[in-house]
Amino acid sequence: MITRPFEPEDAEFCFKTRAEAYIVKFRDELEPEIIAECVNAFMPDDYVQMAGKQPFFIVTEEDERMAFFTFKQLNIRSAELPLLFVKLTQLKRGIGKYCIQFMDEWIVAHWPEAQELIVDTIIPKYNSGFYESVGFVQKGEAFCHFPNRKVRALRMIKPLNAAGESG
Repeated sequence: MITRPFEPEDAEFCFKTRAEAYIVKFRDELEPEIIAECVNAFMPDDYVQMAGKQPFFIVTEEDERMAFFTFKQLNIRSAELPLLFVKLTQLKRGIGKYCIQFMDEWIVAHWPEAQELIVDTIIPKYNSGFYESVGFVQKGEAFCHFPNRKVRALRMIKPLNAAGESG
């Protein structure tokens, strides 16, 4: 697997991958109105704008796009993972874990004061097992804000290891 920076021509892949996840995988956990809100929350141009403001990466294998993720610094001690999506045909291959490991290493190298990575998931039944398997712990409720509503979410936090620490 190769992780590379987002390029503008990746925007359509990001849009389609995220939309497919909501429509196919998350429909049992979310109401149709919320799915529609989530699918329409980010259009291709929004991904381009995001990539101009925060680290944004594409995971490929043999030139095929398999996943994307972005993260941002909330404050000196906290980073947030707002988006991590794996193409549905690539699930259960360890790509999500690979993304989290890459993110951990990048954050420790570039934002050494950061002590935690936060994710708020609106699909906890689907996502919490994965996040727990990569070191996140449940920390209570939060809200994800979409253009026309806010949606209840589960907040999960993962401690980050500083360079040279074990754990």
